[in-house]
Amino acid sequence: MLANLIKKPPLTLCPDQTIGDVLRLWQEHPIGVVGIVDEQGRLLGVVGSGLTFRDGTPISLDTKLAEVMDKNFISMSPDVYQEEAWTAPSEVIAIVDADGKLQGISTKYDLATSLYPYTKFISRELDAVLNAAHTGIISINKDGIITTFNPAAEMITRRARNEAIGKFLTDVVIPTGLLEILETGETKFGQRLPVKYSVGTRIYVSNRSPIIEDGKVIGAVGIFQDISEIEFISHELESVKELNKELKALIESSYDGILIARRDGVVSQVNEAYTRMTGLRAKDIVGRPFQKLVEGGHYASSIVDAVLKKKKAVTNLQTSPMGNRLLITGNPVANERGEIVRVVINVRDLTEFEKLRQELHDSKNLNRRYQAELSTRNDQRNKEQDLTSSSPEMQSVIDLCTRVAQVDSTVLLIGDSGVGKEVLAKHIHSQSARKQGPFIKINCGAIPETLLESELFGYERGAFTGAGKDGKPGIFEMAHNGTLLLDEIGDLPLSLQVKLLRVLQDKEIIRVGGTKTRSVDVRILAATNRNLADMVQQGSFREDLFFRLNVVPVQIPPLRDRRSDIVPLLNFFCEKYYKKYGIRKQFSPEVLKIFYEYHWPGNIRELENIVERMVVTEPETVITPKHLPESLRYVMNNTSAKVMVQGVLPFKEALLEMESQLINEALNLYGSTYKAAKVLGIDQSTVIRKLQKIKQFKNNRQEQANSFSVIK
Repeated sequence: MLANLIKKPPLTLCPDQTIGDVLRLWQEHPIGVVGIVDEQGRLLGVVGSGLTFRDGTPISLDTKLAEVMDKNFISMSPDVYQEEAWTAPSEVIAIVDADGKLQGISTKYDLATSLYPYTKFISRELDAVLNAAHTGIISINKDGIITTFNPAAEMITRRARNEAIGKFLTDVVIPTGLLEILETGETKFGQRLPVKYSVGTRIYVSNRSPIIEDGKVIGAVGIFQDISEIEFISHELESVKELNKELKALIESSYDGILIARRDGVVSQVNEAYTRMTGLRAKDIVGRPFQKLVEGGHYASSIVDAVLKKKKAVTNLQTSPMGNRLLITGNPVANERGEIVRVVINVRDLTEFEKLRQELHDSKNLNRRYQAELSTRNDQRNKEQDLTSSSPEMQSVIDLCTRVAQVDSTVLLIGDSGVGKEVLAKHIHSQSARKQGPFIKINCGAIPETLLESELFGYERGAFTGAGKDGKPGIFEMAHNGTLLLDEIGDLPLSLQVKLLRVLQDKEIIRVGGTKTRSVDVRILAATNRNLADMVQQGSFREDLFFRLNVVPVQIPPLRDRRSDIVPLLNFFCEKYYKKYGIRKQFSPEVLKIFYEYHWPGNIRELENIVERMVVTEPETVITPKHLPESLRYVMNNTSAKVMVQGVLPFKEALLEMESQLINEALNLYGSTYKAAKVLGIDQSTVIRKLQKIKQFKNNRQEQANSFSVIK
């Protein structure tokens, strides 16, 4: 404080005294400044060593002090700090008391002399702080020149202090926003800075602040703290938290009751299943010694003490107060030194387990009963479908299938798409000794070749990318003791035909990715709409497999070759969809006539689809020709209007005439080349091309006729 500068009373004079009095006083007391005070001792001004000259001209020694005293001084209290006085805009500081009486006079020189030891101490103290700090500290002046560079900054930047001080910031380190502080004057906190080194990356956080003097930014200081360890610990803490959450979730999701006790026997955690089994509340258990549960009659003895004593798992069997039989197992949990720090008690309710096992047993029995009933109903349904025929051709086929059902011979069902190959296959199964076993169908043409092998033979764990971890049985294993229908057998790839032949010969399969053979007892039925004999000649189907499959060939005639079955099938499908939708329909005689005339390319499946469509879409009870699809209405129109050629013509002209009549008739009925082409069974481009050809032919014939008339 300024009071420390007051060593003795100040030298003072009155305003009426002269310069000569000041000079005499200086001779006796060599001081630099004299105070001029009034009668009450209040300071009026000061005089200094430059008093004897005014504007370079000597002043008379008789000049009154009131004329030459300096009134530009600052008065301060004795309790003002010297640092504050140093910033005052005056060379002279008058130290006055509360009454304004002069206590002492101090100059800037006096203040500097007094503050110098203090500033040296502060400087040493600041250097010690900077050197001891673990955070990097860099300061720059207003020109961006580095003025402070502590040892921690040396370690972070890998630059020596003597190489940094006095250099421009960007010549030493990568700028991190410190130069921006000189422009903005704003403090910035918490910038995250990853710094890569040859041995890894460290994470720093930076705070940057301006250095302000008299309201102006004269520099900036940046502090860089290494938070790599903190980040690592933070990540570890998050991982521990996640593991703790997962552990709690696992404990709570356990169907068994779980209780965890510390080494001192105090319960630290129980799950909901434990409270359900014991009837105790968690808040009455957690935090209390396990011995209290024993004393309360919940346990016959302390399993915690038994585990701590034996240092291994201990299992007891007892009855709970609720009357349930409980299997209780205590497991020790040891630390790195092998000391038991926890005891985990697992409680399994055997009474509930027995109940669940009985329910599972009852469920299996019920499932077997349902399967038996379903099998019986399927047999009845298949039998009904099998008997829906009155044609001799189909009756002979059914009789043959019934006979071969009694043996395990391989049957090859041959026929167009939709003739009922699958229905006959089910009939064979239902009439065979395997009817209690499964009937499984697989379409060899509907599954990609890359997947078909695993579908047929199954696969082992890890056999291919995406394979299930437990593997999967194939169709042959699933059809064990039953019947397997290989539909569209003609589409089976050659690579799989060899494996199928091996199954037929050896009754064994090997899963994809496996080496172990598995025996299968399966009756094989195959179906196709292709000529396998021709495929054998072409090399697209193995001859040995063909002979294995063609043991009992069954040729199923198309619907157009057994038209007497149309009405029985029609009645069957009407009844079927009446039961399904509750809508009854009748078909007029005209429709039946059309059905007899139609060639049925889709066979029975097409007939069934038409019946279902009429049932669900047409509001009228009686189906007449107007309700039929276009393809059938075309048959109706063409049963009365025949294509005719009059007279004897060259064959080429007659053929063009017939094509012209057919195409024009179709265009008149359906109005577009697209629909006409669809009904005629040809492409739209073919219709257009033939129309152009017919037109050109007629034009040529007209030109010839005109030429003939001119000659005549």
